[in-house]
Amino acid sequence: MSHEVHSNESPATPSAHEVRTMVEREHPPAPEAPPEAGVAAGGDPLIVALPIFAVGSLALGVALIGALPAVTLGSVIPIVLLGTGLFLGVVTVWAAALGQTMVAGITGTFSGFWLSLGALLLGLTHDWYGIAGTNAAAVSGTQELFFIAWGCLFLFLLIPVLRLPAIYPAIVGLVVVALALGAASAHTGNATLLKVAGYVVLVFAFLGFCAFVNVGLTAMGAKRPSPPLGAPLIS
Repeated sequence: MSHEVHSNESPATPSAHEVRTMVEREHPPAPEAPPEAGVAAGGDPLIVALPIFAVGSLALGVALIGALPAVTLGSVIPIVLLGTGLFLGVVTVWAAALGQTMVAGITGTFSGFWLSLGALLLGLTHDWYGIAGTNAAAVSGTQELFFIAWGCLFLFLLIPVLRLPAIYPAIVGLVVVALALGAASAHTGNATLLKVAGYVVLVFAFLGFCAFVNVGLTAMGAKRPSPPLGAPLIS
């Protein structure tokens, strides 16, 4: 006669590791997909934006003041169109990829300005728009419209830029002054005003180079980069 032994004890509860092992045995995980190839976005877009802006401004200023007698406004087209305008567009995409909205807005605005300036100079030189072949008043009117339109945009851009270090609103403010002088020159036919605008352009070109040196030294790990950019005018 056999005696059955009955136990009142319940079976042991499986541990979390054992449960995970059983689940993985019944439902094995899907193999991981290979990492997607991509270009990592990083760095500071201003390290490209500032020098390329400054060199275009320098070329334009030198042409406007007539420092080099053989240089005409058409001579700056390769720099302002394929240099400054194009690469500021690249910087705009770079800044947008980093989520730097204001930087992208500023560089995109300046890219549009330089590209349209190159297109204006090319068009007037080769009479692409049917303006140069009409009369001098039509050409002056076209230039005046260009200066006024862009001057208004930069005037409004100056408002949010006041929250940036002081050197940046100084640059934008001088751009507005140069465009106002250009519009006045086109309206009155006074070439001296355009020459004065050239000197203003050289001033903000210099500020652009100064800002580039500061950003470059910062990128190299300088604790106190110089020259200083100045405190924001509006906090």
